[in-house]
Amino acid sequence: MARDSVPEYVAERLQRMILAGELAPGEALPAQRTLAERLGVSRTSLREALTVLETLGLVRVRAGKGVFVSDPSADDTAPGPRGDRYTHAARVYQLRLAIEPFVSGLVAITAADAEIDRLAETVAEMRAALAEGDLVRAAQADGDFHQRLLVAAGNPLFPAAMRPAGPMLAETRRIPFANRESVRAPLDEHERILAQIRARSPQGARDAMHRHILSAASRAGVGVLRP
Repeated sequence: MARDSVPEYVAERLQRMILAGELAPGEALPAQRTLAERLGVSRTSLREALTVLETLGLVRVRAGKGVFVSDPSADDTAPGPRGDRYTHAARVYQLRLAIEPFVSGLVAITAADAEIDRLAETVAEMRAALAEGDLVRAAQADGDFHQRLLVAAGNPLFPAAMRPAGPMLAETRRIPFANRESVRAPLDEHERILAQIRARSPQGARDAMHRHILSAASRAGVGVLRP
């Protein structure tokens, strides 16, 4: 999802309302038609934004009742994927395990310093977003890090291979942020990957990425061995 996309803009705006207390924990959001009109966006864009917030654990969608602001005091965070979504998420993590560790090792060997600096920018962006409690921007920075890794490898087949899984990739990268106890873990793991790449250690980069993906799947409540 592009940084300037309408759904992301709406998700950021709703997140600001939640953080500012304009929408209180446990409070029901207005009906989608009313909320879309209030925000000046289509209901389609609003629904996409609510999906972003749900996977980040900021809202809960209750069938037949509406959308509610999550209440951390009641352990009211977004659950991990279920049913078909769980299966799709497990398959996405398997795809990532098959490709991204190798890509990380390749980047450690071949990437120019400028490309590594661009990776560092996404780590800095995630750090700043988490410091502000901005999970929408933190998740976007997470995705940017992995996308820039694919590009930095210098083989256009890598990003092309991942492109069909784009929407599910974005969703599975957001889900771990709903685990508030380990919300900084993706940042710490990205920093370790980056450090190994800067050290020009292909094995270290591969291992760090492998651990990162397995840890992310665990935080999302997804098993990767049996999709």
